This record gives sequence, C-alpha cells and structure tokens, in this order.
Amino acid sequence: MRSATLLVRIPGNWIGTLCTSCDLSIKVMRCVPLNGGGGMSLLQIDGPPDQTGTAIAERIRSIEPNCRIAITPAGPGRFYGTVQTATCAVCSILADSGCFLESAISNSDGSIQWNVIAPNAASLRALVEKIKSLGCSVRVKKISKLTTAAELTHVQESVLRTAYQLGYFEIPRKINLDRLAKRLEISKATLNVILRRAQKKIIGSYMGETI
Repeated sequence: MRSATLLVRIPGNWIGTLCTSCDLSIKVMRCVPLNGGGGMSLLQIDGPPDQTGTAIAERIRSIEPNCRIAITPAGPGRFYGTVQTATCAVCSILADSGCFLESAISNSDGSIQWNVIAPNAASLRALVEKIKSLGCSVRVKKISKLTTAAELTHVQESVLRTAYQLGYFEIPRKINLDRLAKRLEISKATLNVILRRAQKKIIGSYMGETI
C-alpha cells in the first residue's frame, strides 16, 4: 500500500474556481461516484465568520448551475455540506486507477492537494497518468509506504481517552497535569510526552500529513 500527496489542478473544476474568487477553504472529506458519471462530495467549508450558508450555496451554483447542494452551519465561518454534480472528474479518475481519496484540500491559487491511498506503485502511476491524460496538471509532493505509524498506540489511546473524560481538554481544565498523572499512576514528565506525541499524530492525520 502507498500513501501519496498530490498537488492537482483541474481546469474548470468548481472548487478551484470558487477558492480563487472568494475567501473560502474547502476540504473534501468523502467523494463517491454516482450512476451516469456524476459524483457526490461531502465537504467542510471554512470562511469569514460572517459568511452564510445561503451565500456559499449561491456562489457554488453560479459556477456549477446544475449541482444539488445541502449546507449545514457548524459554527462561525464553518459549514458542512454535500454537493452533487452531473460530472465528477475526481470520481472518474479515482475509479479508473483503483486508488482511494483520503481527503482533498483546496489552495487559494485554485490547486487542490489530494491525499490518496493506492494499493501499489502501479496504481499510483496509473492515477498520475490518468490525471495528465485529462488535461490536468499534477505534481507528486510525497509518497510513502502506508504504515500504522500515524495510529495511536494502546497506551496513547488509553491516556488520551482518560484525559478527555476527566476534562483535561476543557476550558477551563477540570483536571491539571499533576492530578491526571497521579490518577494514571505515571510521572508528570511521562504523561506530558504521551499526550504531546498522541496530539501530534492526531493533528498530523487531520492535516493530511504522514507522521
């Protein structure tokens, strides 16, 4: 298995067009093909705190008139939504190559960072060639063997779960590092290292990085 980060630019793609024309950042969390060559994407959309879901939907429809959109607010400036389109280059490319999209994150210049998983090196090469054959530009930023390095160890997961349940991550904290260390029967220094390493893995995974 291979994990890869690709920088892709798809001419006419609504996500790239949207992000170059307004102050929005889009993360594609899921992308599934539909019958007839279309596709549906589950999105996280971030923008200015005063941005409204209605305004975002109208802007997307101005670029992709025939799409179907559902948007739900998730806090100031953040929305989750689905967009269904009659054609989906991303779904087609992935299906033909046998690769899987972990996430895709928009850049302000219109390019999109794809984080993908490929069964083998041949599938990854096929993905890159398929992208190029459709007139898109692609740059491979990083390739690595898929390992469990980014997963939490049993100890890290147990400590993190206990810390969460006891309110260590609340504002203000319901328990401090000293008391948490005593509760877990480990030293404060050891607890600090475990928490920091666990948080680094979680943040790295969220940001689409390989730890």
